[in-house]
Amino acid sequence: MNNGIRVLLVDDEEKFVKNMARLLRFREFMVETALDGFKALAAIEEDEGFDVVVLDVKMPGMDGITTLGKIKKHSPETEVIMLTGHATVESGIQAIREGAFDYLMKPCDIEELAEKIKEACEVERIRRRPVLWPRNLVKEITWPSFVKLYANDPIVKALEVFQRDKGMSSKESLYVLDAEDRFEGIVTRRDLLTAAQKEHPERSLTWHDLADNPEQLPRIILADILQPDYPIATNPEENLTEAARRMIDNNVRCMPVVEGEKVIGFIRLLDIFQYVEHEIE
Repeated sequence: MNNGIRVLLVDDEEKFVKNMARLLRFREFMVETALDGFKALAAIEEDEGFDVVVLDVKMPGMDGITTLGKIKKHSPETEVIMLTGHATVESGIQAIREGAFDYLMKPCDIEELAEKIKEACEVERIRRRPVLWPRNLVKEITWPSFVKLYANDPIVKALEVFQRDKGMSSKESLYVLDAEDRFEGIVTRRDLLTAAQKEHPERSLTWHDLADNPEQLPRIILADILQPDYPIATNPEENLTEAARRMIDNNVRCMPVVEGEKVIGFIRLLDIFQYVEHEIE
């Protein structure tokens, strides 16, 4: 049930705002709307009871990134979900780096948006009122099946994985493994765009262009572009409470599960919330 979850929906497209507000109210969210960043800030300053703000990146007057910064300055615990078009995917990534909870591509699926709002609200609730959860372990809800990327794979395979996981539209990076299933590094959307841009310097490419035309990627392997970073990870015996709090603190929604040095699966923040809620009931 979504009773009591208060949402502020901010977008300059009036028809879109009305339709999305109606669909969210039908799902029992309490929704208020604003047609620009200035009105959104006024609403938040007047009423600090909003749980989640859904905010468009591209708006006239005050854009979404600027509005996000002002919202976070006034109300740092309020979670913000950004909406971005295909051509502004990098703005969505920038928004996460500047404090947004997540971003979704427009036009977004209403069910995906509703789930994202509930997830953001749960994070906001835990930050304000930490709770003691049952002492369940990461291994109980680890996903053992996932698409593995190896350093010697062609980079087009990373593009295919990004496109395959559209339900996780804001995923910015993928893990790259060595032959022993140990971390080799990460590859990001930006890495793929940069590689394609170097191959075609005469063009100005967007993620949408690349997704529609994967042949624009050079014929190189992931080892040529990966970043040797070690991501935040968990292990099968870690308590779900601690795993969730580390994910929240590091602003990640999905975390690899490592046993020894091998990646054996991953865990999602949303699954933790749903699992714990079921256990409490």
